[in-house]
Amino acid sequence: MRNKNQFLHSVIISSLLVVSIIVSVVLTGFIFSSFGRSDIADSANIQQPEQQTQLFRPTQFIVNKTNGKQFITLTGTGQQSQVIDDAVSNSKMSQPETNKVTTSKVEDILATKKAHIFRYPDVIPVTYFNAKYGQSIKHNQPFNFDYFVLPFDQKKVAYFVNSQTNEVTKVRVAKFDFTKIWQKINNLPDDVPIRFKTYQDRVILNYAKQIKLPVYSYLINQRDPKIYVSALLGTINQLSVTQDGDKTVYTNKLNNQKLIYDPDWETVTFEDKNPKNKLPTDYLGRLNLAFSQINLLQLNLNDTRFYESRESGQKLTFRTYVKGFPVYFQSESGAIHIEMQKNGNQQATYSLNEIGVPVPNNSAQVTLPDTDTILNRLHDAGIKSSDYNFITPGYEWLINQDSQAAVNMVPTWMIETHDGWQSVDSYLKNKTVNDQSN
Repeated sequence: MRNKNQFLHSVIISSLLVVSIIVSVVLTGFIFSSFGRSDIADSANIQQPEQQTQLFRPTQFIVNKTNGKQFITLTGTGQQSQVIDDAVSNSKMSQPETNKVTTSKVEDILATKKAHIFRYPDVIPVTYFNAKYGQSIKHNQPFNFDYFVLPFDQKKVAYFVNSQTNEVTKVRVAKFDFTKIWQKINNLPDDVPIRFKTYQDRVILNYAKQIKLPVYSYLINQRDPKIYVSALLGTINQLSVTQDGDKTVYTNKLNNQKLIYDPDWETVTFEDKNPKNKLPTDYLGRLNLAFSQINLLQLNLNDTRFYESRESGQKLTFRTYVKGFPVYFQSESGAIHIEMQKNGNQQATYSLNEIGVPVPNNSAQVTLPDTDTILNRLHDAGIKSSDYNFITPGYEWLINQDSQAAVNMVPTWMIETHDGWQSVDSYLKNKTVNDQSN
C-alpha cells in the first residue's frame, strides 16, 4: 500500500477520484439516512478513499520477459512493489482510445514481450484505477477492464484490456522512467509460469506448469455481530430482537431493514427492503453502492479484494486473498457477498471471521496440476464446458485440527458451477457417486 501522504497526493491530482468519492458519499447518506448512528457514517466517509483502493487493487502481477516467457510474481519485496506503484502513480496517462478487437489480438497484447501486467479477477471501472494510481484518464464512455498491460518498448503506451468483451483502451504514458522501472520489474522472482490461451472464444490465464504452493496457517479473528448491528441498523432502542432457531434476528422498527446472525456459518446477513431504495443504473454505481455499505463497517480490508461480479453488478463477491490467490469456504459466499434486486432490495452477507497473525505450519508444499491437466480431467469425466463457468487455483479455508482458533489455507483447484464453488476433486468425486447411483 502507498503511504498516507502519497495517497492524499493522488487524491488531489485525480479529479475523477473526487467525483467517485462524492458519489459514494451521497449514496451512503441516501441509503443509511434512517440510521440512528450518523456519527458512524461520518467517520466512515473520512476513511473511504483508502478503503476503496484497498478493495479494488490488482490481485496478481505478471512479468513478461524479453524472451516471451511469462510469470506471476508472488514473493517480491514490498519495497520493489512500492517503487513500481510509485512510478505508475507519478506517470501521466492520457489520450484514451477504445477499440473492439479480435480474441487473437487480446491474446497478442497480453503476451507482449518485455511488459508488466496488473491482473484483476473481474472487470473494474477505470475510475478505481484512477483512484489508486492518481490518474485522471478521461473518456467519452466509461470503460471497464481486468488487465492493465504496460509494455517497456519505445512506443510509450499502455493498454487496458477487457477480456470479457474484447475491448482494448490504449493510453499514452508520459513522465515514466521505462529503463529504470524495467530493471526493477525484470528482477522480480519468477514464481509461477503462465501463458494466455484462447478457450471457448475467450482469453484466459493458463497455468503452463505444475504449481507448487505452501500451506499457510493463521489465527482466526472473529468479529462481534453487534458491530454490524450498530453500524447497519442503528441504536438498540430502535430494534426488536427475536430468535429463528439458532439464528438471532435484529429488526429495525422504523424501516424494512433486518440483520440475521447465523452462528453455524458464523455470518451476518443484512436485508434492506426499504421502498426508497433504487437499483443504480450502471456498473460503477452498483459497485459504489456496495462499497458505501461496506465502508460503514470500518472493517480491516487488508486481505480482502473484489473478486466477482454477476448480472452486471447486481451480485458482487469479495474474497480474502492469500499470496495472490482467492480463499474459498470462509463462508458459503466468500468474505462479503452483496445482491441487489431490480426493485432496490438489497441483501449482504458478511463472514465474521478474518485471518489474523500467521502461525507456523510444517506441512509440505502442495503441487497442483497445470490448467490443461485439469481441463482434460473434466473432459474425460464427461464434463462439458457448458457445465461450469470457471476454474482457478485457490486456497480452501480449513479449520486447524489441532486448534479451533486457527485456520489452514490449503491449495487446491476450484470450479464454479450453477451450484456455486467447490474443489475440482470434490466435484468429480460427487459426480462419480451420482453416476453410480443412477
